[in-house]
Amino acid sequence: MKYIEYREKREHGTREFPYACYMVTENFPRYNMVPHWHNECEIIYVRRGTFELFLNGRTHRIDEGCCSLIIGGSVHGGTPLKDCRYDCLVFDMATLLKASQISAIQLQPILNHEKQFVTVFPADSKPSQYALEAIEAMLRKPVSYELIVPGTLLCMLASIVSDDELFSVADGAASDIKKARRFKQVISYIEQHYRENITLEEMAQQCGMNRNYFCRAFKEYTRKTPVEYLNYYRIESACELIVSTDQKLIDIALNCGFNDYSYFIKVFKSLKGVTPRDYCRRSF
Repeated sequence: MKYIEYREKREHGTREFPYACYMVTENFPRYNMVPHWHNECEIIYVRRGTFELFLNGRTHRIDEGCCSLIIGGSVHGGTPLKDCRYDCLVFDMATLLKASQISAIQLQPILNHEKQFVTVFPADSKPSQYALEAIEAMLRKPVSYELIVPGTLLCMLASIVSDDELFSVADGAASDIKKARRFKQVISYIEQHYRENITLEEMAQQCGMNRNYFCRAFKEYTRKTPVEYLNYYRIESACELIVSTDQKLIDIALNCGFNDYSYFIKVFKSLKGVTPRDYCRRSF
C-alpha cells in the first residue's frame, strides 16, 4: 500500500482547515524523525513504547500516553524506541488564535519563545488528555470535527497556562535562539540541496563558521555529524520515494544525492537495518 500523505509536506491540511494528523508506525516513510523545523505547531502523542524527542539541542523521553507540544520554529526530531507508535498533529497556531484576541495576547510570549513550558506532559495530565481527544477527532472525523479539533486544542493551551506550568526562559536563552537560527539555516539548505553534492564547507558557510568548529557545534546541537545528518535525510527521502513512486531503486539513489549505488545500499542498510530492495518489498 502506497502512502498518499506525509508529515514533511510543506502545507498541512487545507487553507480553510490547516490541521493534519498522521499515525506513525514502523512502515511510515519517516518513522525516524529527521531533525527539522516548520512554522506550524506540532503535537507528538505516543501510543505505544517510547519516543526519544530531540528539541532545540536537548533530548527528552516521551513514554506511552504522554505527549509533547512543539511550538512553531523549533528544531525538533526524534527516534522511536521499544516498538514505538506515535501520532503527530500539526496545526497553524495563528489560525487557531485568530478568533480570540485575548488568547493571542496570552500566548504571544510562548510563540515568541520568550516563555517556555514543560516539554513532556504526563499521561494523566490534562494537556495529554486534550491532545488525545483532538487526535481522535482528526482520525475519526465525527460530525463537526472541524469545530471539535480547534476547540479541544484551545482547551489544551488553556490547561497549560492555567496550571502555572509556564516558566521564564533562562539567561542563556538569547544565545540558544541565535544558535537555533544558525542551524535552521543549515537544515533548510540541506532540505533544498540534498540531491546535490553538498560539501562541509558549503554547510559551514550557511551559519558563518569554519569547518572544524561547525562540525563540533552541529553534532552538539543535532547529535549527528553534518555528514551523518545529510545521509540520514537522504535515506529518509529515499524511503518516501520508494513507497510513493514507481521509480527504480538506482534512480531513487541518484535523485537523493547518491552517485554511488553501492554506497547508497550500504548507508541505507546501516540506518534501516534492511536493504532498499527488502524495504521496498516490506512497504507493499
